[in-house]
Amino acid sequence: MLRETMLLALIMLLGRAEFFLGTALIQRPIVIGPLVGLVLGDFQAGLIMGATLELAFIGAVSIGSYIPPDMLSGTVLGVAFAIKAGSGPEAALTLGMPIASLMLALRTIIGSPLLVALGHLADKHVADGKYKMFSFDVLVIPFFIEMITSCVVPIAYYFGSDAVTNALGGIPEFVTTGIEIATGMLPALGFAMLAQMIMNKKVAPYFFMGYFLLAYFSNSGLTTTGIAIFSIIIAAIGFFKQDEVQNVAYTSSEQEGYVLDEF
Repeated sequence: MLRETMLLALIMLLGRAEFFLGTALIQRPIVIGPLVGLVLGDFQAGLIMGATLELAFIGAVSIGSYIPPDMLSGTVLGVAFAIKAGSGPEAALTLGMPIASLMLALRTIIGSPLLVALGHLADKHVADGKYKMFSFDVLVIPFFIEMITSCVVPIAYYFGSDAVTNALGGIPEFVTTGIEIATGMLPALGFAMLAQMIMNKKVAPYFFMGYFLLAYFSNSGLTTTGIAIFSIIIAAIGFFKQDEVQNVAYTSSEQEGYVLDEF
């Protein structure tokens, strides 16, 4: 148990270090889930649960003042508890969503006041010309603040796994059925959140074209992988055609410019 707890703490450390690597998206459930499964001896279950949580969190992206739920904590604890209980992806999703929301609240309560104080400290170091200290304030101290709240996750796993395992084992069948239905709906909600951010009149035709191709031709052997390959080809054609059109337009306007310069 102690070994698993320490390894989960390292996974949290890896996830929190994402921004050192230029927003590499390593804290996404599709990456963290398999790592948790590997630690707990069931890589396949971790991969499946991580993919399920990824569908639910696919639209959870920080934009402007919106801070999404802490998907890293939700994935680590949700997948870990579900694997220990011998449950499926629906249990990981049911546990992961509220844990992510709870950890977001905890990080806001504990981390935000510290970050505000850090901001004033960074301003002071800039005013005093201590630029190395400013870099330390911006890069290192926030990481340690994140780790303070992240310690909750391995501690919760160490002390709470048995209780959660017993609780999952005692869930009535009708509740499990309801959870499975909700599991099927939450990924759709995640895609809806993503579509709300990126959908416009230019990309909508391609979206519906892919959807109906899969709906009507899946029995003929066409899979999502095939549609993705065709989509990449179409995108490449559009990209290179756009360059050609821009070059032609630029050349034409340049030639017209020489004619109309005297006016």
